[in-house]
Amino acid sequence: MTSMAEKYVTELRERDPATVDTIYLDNSTGGVIEGVDDKLTNLLTLSMVNCELTSFKGLPSLPAVTYIDVTNNKFGDTPAFDILVKNAPELVRLNLSSNNITSIEVLRPLKMLTKLAELDLSHNESLGLTESYRDKIFEIIPSLKSLDGLDVDGEEIEEEFDGGEAGEDSDSGDDDEEEGGPGLSYLDKSQFSDDETDDYIPEDKAEQTKEGEGDSEARGVKRNADEAGTSDEPEAKKSTSE
Repeated sequence: MTSMAEKYVTELRERDPATVDTIYLDNSTGGVIEGVDDKLTNLLTLSMVNCELTSFKGLPSLPAVTYIDVTNNKFGDTPAFDILVKNAPELVRLNLSSNNITSIEVLRPLKMLTKLAELDLSHNESLGLTESYRDKIFEIIPSLKSLDGLDVDGEEIEEEFDGGEAGEDSDSGDDDEEEGGPGLSYLDKSQFSDDETDDYIPEDKAEQTKEGEGDSEARGVKRNADEAGTSDEPEAKKSTSE
């Protein structure tokens, strides 16, 4: 079995504590917070799940921490939340699930955590039996947005960024057009004035037109010659018969 002090040294892995942002001390023995120093100045997440803790006594100053998970401990109604409020002022998320907390009143110090938005008190059976339990918790902690995974109306909290990628994709077409500049059809017409574009005929079509006109003239000459030949033929036959 490993004490929290021993586990802290192991988890630190000879790193500078000031560079650590997450640390897990789960399943430590001894039932107290010990060996964790106040050099964790940039720590964001602290997990002390199933450590038999009875209070926050021994918690060092953690000026940057935003999430603490102490699920499945033995806080009961003497958790020393005043120490938590003093040493973790930036706390946003707190998991107190399965801690034998029975009284709503012991939670009042948490209102001093002005950024606390998410609180998990599930599996504290006695709290769940308290009349208007949810309403009272939201009243005590004004900053709270989520209690046991539900908002103040009892609705499940949705992910904040649902559909964000789709929204970005939908705008990408406009960006591509702006970056790509004018289309080919615009460039073709932009080289001429309005009058010129009306009379403009592509070179390949102009050549086809000239060739077509030449063919028409040739066919016209041939047709006239044929007609002339046809008209002279009866005269020749007539003179012969005479």
